[in-house]
Amino acid sequence: MTESTKYWLWLTLAYGPANSRKWNFLSHYSSVREAYDHVSSGDFTNVLPQDKRPMELATPQKVEELISECEKNRITIYSYDDPEFPDRLREIYNPPSVIFTLGRLDAIDETVIITSVGTRKPDDYSRAIASRLIRELAQAGVTIASGCASGLDSVSLVSAIKGGGKVYTVMPCGLLSDYPKNSASMKKAVAAHGAVISEYLPHSGTTSLNFRLRNRILSAIGLGTLILQAGATSGSLSTANFALSQGKDIFCIPPHNLYDDSYSGVISLLRDGAIPVFDSRDILNEYYSVYAHRLNYGADIFSQRSESGLFGKNRKVDSESEPEKVIRKKPRPEPKEEEMAEQPIEPRPAPDLSGLSDGRRKIVEFILSHGVVLFDEIAENIDGTVDLETALTELELDGIIRSLSGNRYTV
Repeated sequence: MTESTKYWLWLTLAYGPANSRKWNFLSHYSSVREAYDHVSSGDFTNVLPQDKRPMELATPQKVEELISECEKNRITIYSYDDPEFPDRLREIYNPPSVIFTLGRLDAIDETVIITSVGTRKPDDYSRAIASRLIRELAQAGVTIASGCASGLDSVSLVSAIKGGGKVYTVMPCGLLSDYPKNSASMKKAVAAHGAVISEYLPHSGTTSLNFRLRNRILSAIGLGTLILQAGATSGSLSTANFALSQGKDIFCIPPHNLYDDSYSGVISLLRDGAIPVFDSRDILNEYYSVYAHRLNYGADIFSQRSESGLFGKNRKVDSESEPEKVIRKKPRPEPKEEEMAEQPIEPRPAPDLSGLSDGRRKIVEFILSHGVVLFDEIAENIDGTVDLETALTELELDGIIRSLSGNRYTV
């Protein structure tokens, strides 16, 4: 924390997170400390009537209680003037005055980050494409940012971690709120490989408005936003709209069915000029010239060739942007889905089920008893009160189960 962090927390308590009126109020003073000094002395000249009472309730004692709560739960606080506060967030309209994190923010402004979002109910095509694409990007040195919901957000986080990459997830609620339900393991895994980020006070719950406001931060930390699958009313389009207003790139996975309504949002973005993505090279090629030193040239994707761009056969190597000696592996063809299904699955030791909730233990026991099962088979045989998508994601992050092609799972 900086010396002024307490004053930024006071401002956040007074106006609430994501309230843009705080910036108009602050514009009348040279610093947040000066603003506090005026208000604490009884000068409410620049305070709107509806903000006066909340400002009076934002006492130094509440600020100290908030700091103690964050320290107790190992939550790091970054205020707007903190040197480690990302410039990518400072530069947007209505930036957060404070962000709370579990994990670490490491040089966000110098990192190739792609925001990856999509529907909570993806089809097998989008799930398979997202899994491979995100894994390749992570192996190439790209950090993945996503939401925390089930579906393609979770697929993005899990695939990036499997690829050895870093991940960031931005929450529409406080870090101590149980959202998604029973998501403690997922947050812990993300924090171990990056950071869980929120502008909301630790125990704040979710609202529909929070999701939309969260999306401006999610798009801001990325250099570009990848829309994996989205219908006409998908929340992913909100992230895309924020990204466009922030001058970011928009990438889309072309739909496998032009007349499927679950892809109508993607089709609209492609018509408006979004960059179609046929493999991870289409994304890497956009950032190679500036961020070459941040990429991992040992990744398999760099051994593949195309007719132009980053992987062109006749591309001249820029000695200042790429190491003189780059180890190139021989192309290793990816197995087709049908070939993957035929490959024997290597047995692993029985997992330790101690510490699992009843619902998660029953899921693992069901998979153990059947070897390989479809998602729908698990759903039909497990108590409907369990958030199955979240439970499967957390079990996979914990290394207890494995996802296979075709929306299948095994231990």
